[in-house]
Amino acid sequence: MATEAIKLILGKGEPLVGRLMLYDSLRMSFRDVRIRKDPQCELCGEHPSITELIDYQTFCAVELPAAAKAETAAEVDPRAVEVSAGELKELIESGKRITLLDVREPHEWEINRIEPARLTPLSQFEQFISELNPDDDIYLYCYKGKRSLTALRQLKEHGFKHLHSLAGGIDRWAEEVDPKMARY
Repeated sequence: MATEAIKLILGKGEPLVGRLMLYDSLRMSFRDVRIRKDPQCELCGEHPSITELIDYQTFCAVELPAAAKAETAAEVDPRAVEVSAGELKELIESGKRITLLDVREPHEWEINRIEPARLTPLSQFEQFISELNPDDDIYLYCYKGKRSLTALRQLKEHGFKHLHSLAGGIDRWAEEVDPKMARY
């Protein structure tokens, strides 16, 4: 696809418009397949209903509890509560007692995690709140940082005060602290 984009931008070569290239790595072979335009297609048909780019974060976000959906990001200033991947690494290595919560879903936890985190999925977060100590220093993370701020707001509503979120989430951690960590 990158090559196709470059060909279209430069106006050079023969783009795969109307064709699909199939690659079989076991046979080391390529094959072109002609694709007919679907007149009912929502994107490129005669009467398209999709006319602009989607909001990726909204489209791909995990279904949140109703209370979390009603909140807005403006309620928590991320700059006031976020820590960098390097700062969190130093805290963990220092041996200081912190509570590290991963608010991603179990299938994400299986891909990678930051030790000594505890899995507390945002979709079930409300049930974990009573198990936490409001006096602890609590650090939260998710994939990119949005869900951890939502969990942070929920804890704040329950009187928790020492709250922090990993800026850029585990994706930033993998980029800056642990490049060998699996990424998705």
